[in-house]
Amino acid sequence: MPKKSQAALEFLTTYAWAFLVIMITIGTLYYFGIFNFSKFLPQKCVFTSQFECIDFSFSGDEIRFKLANNLGELIDVKSLSITNDVALPLNCKAPTLISGWKASEEKDFKFTDCKDGGFIAGERAEAKISMDYCAPATNNCPEHTVNGKITSIVNP
Repeated sequence: MPKKSQAALEFLTTYAWAFLVIMITIGTLYYFGIFNFSKFLPQKCVFTSQFECIDFSFSGDEIRFKLANNLGELIDVKSLSITNDVALPLNCKAPTLISGWKASEEKDFKFTDCKDGGFIAGERAEAKISMDYCAPATNNCPEHTVNGKITSIVNP
C-alpha cells in the first residue's frame, strides 16, 4: 500500500509543478497586455446613411468628427449633444450650429472643453452623438434626430 501512495504523491507533485508554471506564464502574459484584445479592435465612426462619417479623433479635451450631408437637400442643424455610458458621463461644449448645410457638403464638428467621461490617453473610448436637424424647404421645418457612435483610441 505505501508504494501506491508514493506513486500517487509523485504523480500529483510532478503535474502540480507543471500546472503552476502554466498559471504563472498565463498571469505574466495577462500582466503585459497580451490578452487585451480591445487594442486590436478597429476604430470606427457610425452614423446613419444620411450622414456619412468621413473622419474622427479624440484628443486631449476635444472630440472632432467630419460628416457629409447625404440627404440630398439643404438642412439646418438645430442641436448637437454628446455623451457616453460611464458613471460620470462626458460633458463637452457643443460646436457651433450649422445653418444652410448643402447636400453632399462635408462639415467639421468639434466638441471642446470635454470633461469626465472616463477618457484616458492611449485607451479605447466611446462617445454617443445625437444631432437634431430640419430641412427649411419643408413646411414648418419638422425636426429629425440622428444618432451616431464613435469608438476610438484617445490621443494624448
